[in-house]
Amino acid sequence: MALIDVGGTLWPNSWPIRREDAVGRRLRIRAAMPGVEAAAVEALADDLIESSRPGDEARTISTENRVSINSPAEILIGGCLSRSGLPADAESIRRLRRAMSIPVSDRMKPLPGAIELLAEIHRLGMRNVIASNTYWRDAESYWEDFRLLGMAEHIDGVITSVDAGRLKPHPAVFETAMRWAGVGAEQCVVIGNREENDITPALALGMRAILVHPDDPAPASSGADAVAADLWQCAKAVRDMLDR
Repeated sequence: MALIDVGGTLWPNSWPIRREDAVGRRLRIRAAMPGVEAAAVEALADDLIESSRPGDEARTISTENRVSINSPAEILIGGCLSRSGLPADAESIRRLRRAMSIPVSDRMKPLPGAIELLAEIHRLGMRNVIASNTYWRDAESYWEDFRLLGMAEHIDGVITSVDAGRLKPHPAVFETAMRWAGVGAEQCVVIGNREENDITPALALGMRAILVHPDDPAPASSGADAVAADLWQCAKAVRDMLDR
């Protein structure tokens, strides 16, 4: 099984935020809060958009930002609900987190070779499982992205830090993926662009690992089993692993 990161691996690190994104978020927030007085929903939307701005600004630079790590979306959303005098129940938080997830299909395209890598892994008889740190996105949000990007047919499962409840490098994302697939660590290869988030925890669990840097500078060193400058090289590295 291939456990594959997303930002900087399958699509770019950069996260362009546009003025009209707030309009789309407001529409989705209204839909996520049926039966709530319109004025209260508008006040909630104002607070959510303003409170999330530092994280959004960080994601225009990199999908790996410290705001996501130090302040989970559930805490931000719960605080906004409380300030608006609305119940901060788990279902409302889930709906609002998805409402705040900005669609990527009209601004973010897969990195060159991404679809070919996924298709080659399938051709080799392996499953592709997304293993990604996220802020707003859960598995359902990612599936929507992948369908719109024409990638869904090449993906077998999606496990995010939102679903696992912990961020990489904590092993929870990888362990949840292994339980989902019913495989052991020795049957897994992790593919990602961050030594600390992808490679180090994979090796610690007894997995193999490939560091890719299609949207990053070449690393000075890596503990990975292979290092690939692009996703075609990564596909070759997977083939070579199976031939050993």
